[in-house]
Amino acid sequence: MIVSQSNARPTRELVLLGASGSIGTTTRQFLKGQPAVRLQAASVHRSLDSLPELIALGIRRLALTDPEVFERNQESILSRYPSLQIYGGEKGMLQMLADARSAGADTVLTAIVGAAGLTATIRSIELDYKIALANKETLVTAGPVIRDLLLSIPEKERPAMLPVDSEHNSLFQLLELVRPEFIRRLILTASGGPFRTTPLAELQQVNRKEVLSHPTWSMGPKITVDSAGMINKGLEVIEAHFLFGRSYEEIEVVIHPQSQIHALLELRDGSYLMAGATPSMLFPIAHALMYPNVLETAHHVARPPVEWPALCFEKVDPLRYPGFDICLNAGHRGGSAPAALNAANEELVAAFLKGEIGFCQIPELLDETLKRVSWFAKGSLADYIEMDRRARSEVQSLLKQEVIA
Repeated sequence: MIVSQSNARPTRELVLLGASGSIGTTTRQFLKGQPAVRLQAASVHRSLDSLPELIALGIRRLALTDPEVFERNQESILSRYPSLQIYGGEKGMLQMLADARSAGADTVLTAIVGAAGLTATIRSIELDYKIALANKETLVTAGPVIRDLLLSIPEKERPAMLPVDSEHNSLFQLLELVRPEFIRRLILTASGGPFRTTPLAELQQVNRKEVLSHPTWSMGPKITVDSAGMINKGLEVIEAHFLFGRSYEEIEVVIHPQSQIHALLELRDGSYLMAGATPSMLFPIAHALMYPNVLETAHHVARPPVEWPALCFEKVDPLRYPGFDICLNAGHRGGSAPAALNAANEELVAAFLKGEIGFCQIPELLDETLKRVSWFAKGSLADYIEMDRRARSEVQSLLKQEVIA
């Protein structure tokens, strides 16, 4: 099990990786009402829109992970904020993590989208940060490496790692309440995305705007596309497998369109425990940052159950969501298969967002990519990174064939 909370302490000085994304934006909102938590350092990739707010929150260090953005903007940013230390590229971000730790930062919230969060997570473990993990691709790409690295550290010295995904954070809270032998199954919920009731014959014609119109959550474009095809939920199953040390047979997904219940535990006697809240990332972000302390004041988005919509649950339809089963198959295969899955999916979603392929081509090309790449059962970090590269290369070859065809 990767989740580790015994050494967790409430966050006092935070490093926020991915400060300009949807998780980063919600984290900034939370920090405005938490004077006890100071934002010491942050990273953004390309967008500088959040910079004034980050400065107002007191950052001393900023990493611009896109090297071109760093080169273009370093001097102008320093002219406006001469006391700010600026780092460029991925190596710069890793150096920022080390410098911030030396200056007293105690927590890293990894909200970087995609496999790019992997090296940052590993470096944060090495630096003994408390890690609030909002980057599922880290565990999907190299779950065995992260697990082995954490387990190689004596439990009394092991850095805390807490999940920030709403479903996994809810599972974590439920699991703290129940003795393990009582539990039969962990259940993640999924909204079903914008096409839950769309006739199957019409899915081939859906456009970019429709795919990005999520019914209950406001997220970045990549995760919104993943959610529309339930690939996001398949990745979350793989993440849950590593986070909680449960077999894939012990993890289930149900569609819950209202997004009020985020996770359930099925107990051995046939009863269920549920974790529910208004669909807002404020809840898991605040819980992970402040754990093990209790927040005494309800979030402004909180609503009592009498104001919730009627709740319903449905099975996942494999015809409507073929990408979901592709993810589960990769998880069952294990080894480097999830790494190839994640890398290929990132490339295909990027191609869809650029208008190069249709929405329904994502699972088709994803399946074809996984058939073409060879995989291994166990390897080093370098091996998993190489699998990531090979899968991306295979996707690009397939995309060229699609254009020619």
